[in-house]
Amino acid sequence: MDSLKTNNRDRLVSVAKAASGALPFIGSAVSELLDSVVPNLRFERVVSFLQTLDERVSKVDAELNSFKRNLNTEQGTDLLEEALVQSSRAVSEERRQRIASLTEKALTGDKLKYEEAKKILNLYRELTDPEVVWLIYYSLRPSLSHGPHTEWVEKHPDVLRPISREMSAPIEKRELAALQDSYKETLLRFGLTEMKGKSASLTTLGRMLVNYITDIDEQS
Repeated sequence: MDSLKTNNRDRLVSVAKAASGALPFIGSAVSELLDSVVPNLRFERVVSFLQTLDERVSKVDAELNSFKRNLNTEQGTDLLEEALVQSSRAVSEERRQRIASLTEKALTGDKLKYEEAKKILNLYRELTDPEVVWLIYYSLRPSLSHGPHTEWVEKHPDVLRPISREMSAPIEKRELAALQDSYKETLLRFGLTEMKGKSASLTTLGRMLVNYITDIDEQS
């Protein structure tokens, strides 16, 4: 049985490395890392992440050169390995896309901000998808007219819409309300949001995380 598991794992590694090697821009730089990352990665998710990362990096030649330069350092390799591990555990395509955004922005700068990017990666790893939805929600400015803030609520009504906390409400509603409260409390605990009166707003750290995982047009 152990031999069978090993063979399956080796086959998956070979498939993932072959797929990475076919990526026109970053494939050669990352394929050799796959052997040294956690052996039980879900490689189909990793390949999806790498394809998204490849597309993002390929848009600007200068970014591709910076990516290759930064990846050829211990710090850059460490950041990509962490991103690979996170992407292998990411169930949703949206989460893998956000990890790709974070990785691209971390590895394509003129100067590799290793400690900053590592902190942001570690913070993102600790957040559930609903907590990320709330984080982005706080980054959008409410307006009287229909805009990004309203559209974000409409896109994620199950997470963002107010839920009754009355004791007379059905137990299912109260459980959902408890979860919603926990999402907000997590953001406060990690220093990503702060309370100003009765309203929560992003901290500088929270804004940094949002900027890493989203594109400008997504949060404007």
